[in-house]
Amino acid sequence: MPAKTKTSQIESQLAAAEKAMKAAHWFEAERKSLTALDTAIAAEAYGLAADATLPLQEARRQRTLMAIDACDGAPNILDQVEPELETVDPGVHLLIPHAVAADARRMRVAAIQNEVPMIAVCREPDTRAGEVPIVAIGEVTVRTYVSPPEDPESPSLEWLLAAMEALGDAAIARHELEVRGPQRIAALRNALDSVPEHEKLHQALAEALRKAAG
Repeated sequence: MPAKTKTSQIESQLAAAEKAMKAAHWFEAERKSLTALDTAIAAEAYGLAADATLPLQEARRQRTLMAIDACDGAPNILDQVEPELETVDPGVHLLIPHAVAADARRMRVAAIQNEVPMIAVCREPDTRAGEVPIVAIGEVTVRTYVSPPEDPESPSLEWLLAAMEALGDAAIARHELEVRGPQRIAALRNALDSVPEHEKLHQALAEALRKAAG
């Protein structure tokens, strides 16, 4: 496809995302801006890709806030997820063993497909040092370790959200010094697929894209 046609296609996707944003259609805005982002990265139109991160971050922020509003102040704790998952309950979910990170990803995919505001965070068994592993999978696996909640039997919403924030921070730090240019863009884009609710990951990706655009 000629570069001019590709640019026009990306601009059209961005315009559609902006229209959805103005109508507060957050899931549609997320889909349109994500398509624009990936199309632009594939075309090496890094300036347009950076533009796409802005509505994408805001759309995801809004659905995260809706999920928090829906959870009534406390996360729902799940130790298993149905193998045939057609939809999910709104709110904030903490997955504990024997549930795994792949279950959290399946929940997120089902939630987005059905336009259900939902966050799912997965923890693994405590380490010998007493830390809690938090893990997410997507294009890559992202893992970090956090202090246990004050009440292990009933983790607070604040603890869960802080754990999710730490997970995204770990993804950024992992690639801070390792890669530059297109490799850094690819690494951050893959991490964002695994931790899509993390705002600073969007910002780190946008910064890498702007640097690549010159």
